[in-house]
Amino acid sequence: MSLIFGIVALFQIVKLISERKNLTKFRVLKVIVFILLFILTFHRKIPNGIIEKTDWTILKNKRTEIVQQIKRNEIKGKGISGNGIFELPFEFPIVSNGGNDVWVYKNKENNSVTVQFWVFRNFFDSPSTLFVYSDDKGRIADLEQKLKENPKNNWKLDKNWYRIYGGF
Repeated sequence: MSLIFGIVALFQIVKLISERKNLTKFRVLKVIVFILLFILTFHRKIPNGIIEKTDWTILKNKRTEIVQQIKRNEIKGKGISGNGIFELPFEFPIVSNGGNDVWVYKNKENNSVTVQFWVFRNFFDSPSTLFVYSDDKGRIADLEQKLKENPKNNWKLDKNWYRIYGGF
């Protein structure tokens, strides 16, 4: 992809130089956009971070609503124990990438719940990125430990909400 953006950016720069006597704002804008796209292909963390932040901001309320419905047992999983992968109904937008599934752990002792929403879901050796909600004190301690171990890739989003890289 970077090769394509590089070639197009170079082509636009050549056209910009050849039309320098009567430049248009549109030509300059094209050059800036393609150079920016070319640079961003080498720095994927920047656009991925923007997309992730936008995803969190737009869908936070829907995710919170889903957590509340799981707590009230309005959304049920496939397993007998009530833990594991829950497939969300079609009425919800895609709030968890990779099939709109969420991973749920219900602690029956203290009536707490942990829900993992996939931001980027991998199936093999690559780590996944998650938005995690938990009101389980034990799980929160585990999440806080992950924050301390790798604060560059893991952080707290809101009360009981975490962004975790690599699962936990």
